[in-house]
Amino acid sequence: MRLASDIDPSAPLPNPSMSEEGAGSLERYADYKVIRRNGAVVGFAPDKIAVAVTKAFLAVAGGTAAASAGVREKVQAVTQAVVGALVRRHPSGGTFHIEDIQDQVELALMRAGEHQVARSYVLYREERARERAARAQEAAEARQPKLHVTVNGAKVPLELGTLEALVASACQGLGDAVEPKKIIDATLRDLYDGVPLEEVHKCAILAARMLIEQDPAYTYASARLLLHTIRHEVLGEEVAHEQMATRYAEYFPAFIQQGIKAQLLDEKLGTFDLQRLGEALKPERDLKFDYLGLQTLYDRYFLHIHDHHIELPQAFFMRVAMGLSINEVNREERAIAFYDVLSTFDFMSSTPTLFNSGTQRSQLSSCYLTTVPDDLDGIYEAIKENALLSKFAGGLGNDWTQVRALGSYIKGTNGKSQGIIPFLKVVSDTAVAVNQCFAPDTGVYTADGLKPIREVRQGDLVLGKSGQYREVERRYAYNQDPKDAMVAVKVKHAIDPLLVTAGHPFYAIRGVPMEQANSRTLAWMAKGKVKAEWVEAGQLREGDYVAQVVPTEVVHAAGLTEDDARFYGILLGDGHLSKNGLEWGVSGNPQKDDHLAFARAYLAERGIHYWEHQRGENYGQVRWASGHGVVRDGTTGRIAGDGAPTMPFTHEDLYDESGKKRIARRFTHLPRGHTLAMIRGLLETDGGVSRGKEIYFTNTSKPLIDGLRYQLLRMGVPTAGQYRERENGHTATRSDGSTATFSGTTKAYDLRIPAVAEIAALVGARPITKKNWLEVEGKLFSRITEIREITPKPFVFDLKVEADESYMTEAGLAHNGGKRKGAVCCYLETWHLDIEEFLELRKNTGDDRRRTHDMNTANWIPDLFMKRVMEGGEWTLFSPSDCPDLHDKFGKAFEEAYTRYEEKAARGELKLFRKIPALTLWRKMLSMLFETGHPWITFKDPCNVRSPQQHVGVVHSSNLCTEISLNTNASEIAVCNLGSVNLVAHLKDDGQGGKTLDHEKLKRTIATAMRMLDNVIDINYYAVKKARDSNYRHRPVGLGIMGFQDALQDLRVPYASDAAIEFADRSMEAVCYYAYWASTELAEERGRYSSYAGSLWDKGILPQDTLRLLLEQRGGYVDVDTSESMDWASLRARIAKHGMRNSNCVAIAPTATISNIIGVSASIEPNYQNLYVKSNLSGEFTVVNEHLVRDLKKLGLWDTVMVADLKHFDGSIGKIDRVPQELRSLYATAFEVEPKWIVEAAARRQKWIDQAQSLNIYMAGASGKKLDETYKLAWLRGLKTTYYLRTLAATSAEKSTGKGGELNAVPAHGGLGASGMGAGEGSAEAAGKFCSIDNPDCEACQ
Repeated sequence: MRLASDIDPSAPLPNPSMSEEGAGSLERYADYKVIRRNGAVVGFAPDKIAVAVTKAFLAVAGGTAAASAGVREKVQAVTQAVVGALVRRHPSGGTFHIEDIQDQVELALMRAGEHQVARSYVLYREERARERAARAQEAAEARQPKLHVTVNGAKVPLELGTLEALVASACQGLGDAVEPKKIIDATLRDLYDGVPLEEVHKCAILAARMLIEQDPAYTYASARLLLHTIRHEVLGEEVAHEQMATRYAEYFPAFIQQGIKAQLLDEKLGTFDLQRLGEALKPERDLKFDYLGLQTLYDRYFLHIHDHHIELPQAFFMRVAMGLSINEVNREERAIAFYDVLSTFDFMSSTPTLFNSGTQRSQLSSCYLTTVPDDLDGIYEAIKENALLSKFAGGLGNDWTQVRALGSYIKGTNGKSQGIIPFLKVVSDTAVAVNQCFAPDTGVYTADGLKPIREVRQGDLVLGKSGQYREVERRYAYNQDPKDAMVAVKVKHAIDPLLVTAGHPFYAIRGVPMEQANSRTLAWMAKGKVKAEWVEAGQLREGDYVAQVVPTEVVHAAGLTEDDARFYGILLGDGHLSKNGLEWGVSGNPQKDDHLAFARAYLAERGIHYWEHQRGENYGQVRWASGHGVVRDGTTGRIAGDGAPTMPFTHEDLYDESGKKRIARRFTHLPRGHTLAMIRGLLETDGGVSRGKEIYFTNTSKPLIDGLRYQLLRMGVPTAGQYRERENGHTATRSDGSTATFSGTTKAYDLRIPAVAEIAALVGARPITKKNWLEVEGKLFSRITEIREITPKPFVFDLKVEADESYMTEAGLAHNGGKRKGAVCCYLETWHLDIEEFLELRKNTGDDRRRTHDMNTANWIPDLFMKRVMEGGEWTLFSPSDCPDLHDKFGKAFEEAYTRYEEKAARGELKLFRKIPALTLWRKMLSMLFETGHPWITFKDPCNVRSPQQHVGVVHSSNLCTEISLNTNASEIAVCNLGSVNLVAHLKDDGQGGKTLDHEKLKRTIATAMRMLDNVIDINYYAVKKARDSNYRHRPVGLGIMGFQDALQDLRVPYASDAAIEFADRSMEAVCYYAYWASTELAEERGRYSSYAGSLWDKGILPQDTLRLLLEQRGGYVDVDTSESMDWASLRARIAKHGMRNSNCVAIAPTATISNIIGVSASIEPNYQNLYVKSNLSGEFTVVNEHLVRDLKKLGLWDTVMVADLKHFDGSIGKIDRVPQELRSLYATAFEVEPKWIVEAAARRQKWIDQAQSLNIYMAGASGKKLDETYKLAWLRGLKTTYYLRTLAATSAEKSTGKGGELNAVPAHGGLGASGMGAGEGSAEAAGKFCSIDNPDCEACQ
């Protein structure tokens, strides 16, 4: 059968016209119109319907049917039926769409019984529709501009197929929810012609990242696209993931040799069988990363040479594994075993180990505990040890209880001691890296332009060392000590000098002679004779070079052409928008300003009507309306608006809030061609050329000057400048003879711009042949012209920036975060006479000389004090100089000695003491904890009574993060290295549709992990001999867990439930059982630790047995479940036979960074939020709890509204009614979980742990009563320590009217008082952090 389209259009057709009446009545259809597919409206012609129907009949019956009267009758009948149906719908005239007419033809043919003809007609329509679609596609493709990419300086067509293949590969195996087309479409929207190829890949990453909130699986697509760019950087070419099995094996030996040659890696790594290890790498494990995890590794951990990364993910894990197996007999076998647990995310070593394993600085441990003696030499020796240890690690815990109290007599003198507070002030100043800050008005490059550092806020984006923008995690403001040295550093390519404290580091090059040629300097750098490094401002000298970062990010403004960008520059220079916003204008000299001619041509090309105004020969204006025509009200006829805008710019694009011109944020990072066009527009208005080669720009707007400097910096051109003021009182005569009188002072900025070839070409200047700056590592190094000491400013500021650890000021690259909290926590026992001042160290009021705002503090509380609190008894404070033995006593021995001292005081034998109701002191502790976040609540007796090592010493404190409980004394500094098991990776199917703990896998993982931790002890670098001696003698390690919350969600168990407490019990029992078992196996292989004899291990007393000892020592007040489920008898027998390799085995650290790396919840924490937003220059991206999304998708509840609700409720689903209660319980966030559940779960864990756990307490709507109950419960349940108190007291009304989350003092009566501080560790802002010093980069707790 033929189609209607098969009929030869030139063949004669029978006359298909209608009856005489119809044929002669064209006027009858004059009121009817037809809309064609192209939108054209034509008259209705029934004859055309008859022609179409005839073709359909001939297609079926053949061409000879044209002479058939029967066919003509049928055609006429069908045509009349169609016309009749159409006319009946609009009896008084109307409009038909061509598709409506064709639908009626189909219907009429079917009703007439002409089914074959109808079928032919349908097929005909379909074929024509396909043809039209094909033509439309071709036309669209023809209209679509051909994109080119820049590769090695040359423009080549974008290979869309290659990009699509890359994205498809990144999405492979991620399910139907991840659509490659969405990523491609979003990527192409952000591209422009000539975009560098690396920017194409970056756009793809950003496009995928923005889709994470639609489905969390996009985080893996984003990570894989990032992985592609990392491979390109490291390998120097594009390599598909499918090729990496071969490439990893080839690359790995070369990587190790490259690292050794660059003096990054230990030479011993070169003696391994590198080929075997390279072949053991598993490239498929690269696909396990989510975006945040891989980005964290890339930003902070991967090795690099001069900012060029040389390390790939699997090489990173193998490098760490090699460093840990360097002393093993079967090194390669052990390295592969260590690599397997790391790269599968089953276990992760601490941050210092990941940083430094296998390198030339093998500092692998992070936690150190010291005891400070009661003499000046010992005190300052301890401070020195802090400095030495913190140089290579963090996490210091200092015990200060031995140091005599305020008012105690000093030996050999009649003087009295000032107590511990002045010394703690010294410790704080030492720990916080004092003297690293800027004057308040120092400009810092932010995403919104140059901004005074005092105005920069947390969450702002600032330019860092990498050339990219990073988020400000914190801004520090300090009252400067008048004795702190400050200097003014004047840089050649700058406007104002930098006013900075002498200790703040800049990225600089020193030791280059003033007249030395750049080529020679670069040769020196290649040979290592000079180098770029961080140098304190006070050590810089005139002639040294300081770096300015060249920004690398590009953000395309959709639809903006290079002509638009040039015109924008002209508007910034000599343009204006009237105050009422109705009229644009550009002014200039008609005789010599080319930009006026460009303006006319620009406007004419876009059909924008303009008019001109001229005053004399030397001044003219081109003006035009801001809108196309006007919009009138349809009823009144009044003007309701100014029509569609004529310009792609708005008032806000030209002017800031104060009315000064500046480059708007959306045009700040345009592609290179657009940027040069904008610069041209600026220079041809307010710029010029002097002596043919010196380019200048003058303007009264400082923000515009700063913006132009930044654009030139992006082009790799540093600029110098000056500020000048000129008295402007005079009368001037215009060219037309009129006069104008001026008064006041003209304030202007002059910018001097080096005439590099690209810029010189814009203004017709002669290009320079030599540069007076260096270009190194993506930075411009400019000479210091002057440096001098200045009077210190009363207030100074600093920033802490994520990842890059640096920020770009207006004249030089500065190091990140100088004055910040040090990784030190000072401990003091509750009986110390200085305890009340110690509690107030972090207050914002009072004598600042007796305050340490940055140092962490903890209360080391004896059980006797808690018993007095419970019983309402009195408490006596003493000076340790009068009762020195209390420091080393605990349990009943402490109680007896303490009571004797109370009796001596009552008899008058002790003069220096103070009695206070225990409950009053307890309330003050809780009030200060809530108000200032410190001191933390930790318990002395459980740490000691339950310590396996009480036979050789006393636990005098914990560490920074409160999970370490090891002995210290005058000759021993306790050391512990850490690592954490990923709990959620050790669940398996239970065969009944649920999950259960995989004991077999857990045992294997922990055996390997314990070996890794034990190896650290022998490899670790020790800055202090006392630390080395202690660690070799006792060999403690700290195996912890992470992903507890994720495991609960996999098990479908809410955190606030008895089932969660039971899982905490059973899972920790298994972890501890296998850890202790692994230590006995190591003891069998390597020998017992040297102080094993006499330990609780040696006596057959395991950690859970010590609960009985604690009950005996307290005389009650212990209420802990003692059930067990594993074969502990076998473990006891094994310990009795082989002993233990490690004095302590288990400690649960916060795991902030390493949990981010592997993409699980931190440590034992409940989820802080189910959704949170991170941002960078290219926009925000969302991190979502994928467990929650999976469940909501099953219920059909995951949509844009749910995302918006989650954002509104800060990641909580508790107030979203359409979510079932079961899910709301399962995914309750930290502040929705009552603190008792956190404490109860921790108590079950503590039963098994031989050290402690870093336990944050989350509390919404805190009150004195709630605090009291929570911390008493912690003590009764046998907890050893607690960590931060995270409080959130804002009501919904507060949230809508203020910042929310403010800290509130807790008065003695137990109610909430007025707001005590603006923000601190207990605030809502800080509550989201895991690490003790609110620092996700901290090495202390990892």
